[in-house]
Amino acid sequence: MRIFLLLSLIILTIFLVFKKVFYSAKRNLFKDQAEWFSKDIKIKYSKSKENSTSDKHDNYLKIIADESKFYLEEQSNQD
Repeated sequence: MRIFLLLSLIILTIFLVFKKVFYSAKRNLFKDQAEWFSKDIKIKYSKSKENSTSDKHDNYLKIIADESKFYLEEQSNQD
């Protein structure tokens, strides 16, 4: 009977400790993810002709590079 009681206490203690460790690890892992989900990412689209000098059939990376270049130039002019 003493062995059964001792084993029960040990198993219960291990269960509670692992539950607390698991909860803490889960909370820390998803903490950064929750911060990102709460933020709104706003993308400004410019309707000027300078913005899209690439044709429809160009490479998508070229289009993104052109957009980024125009955006950075616009930002540096504002400063």
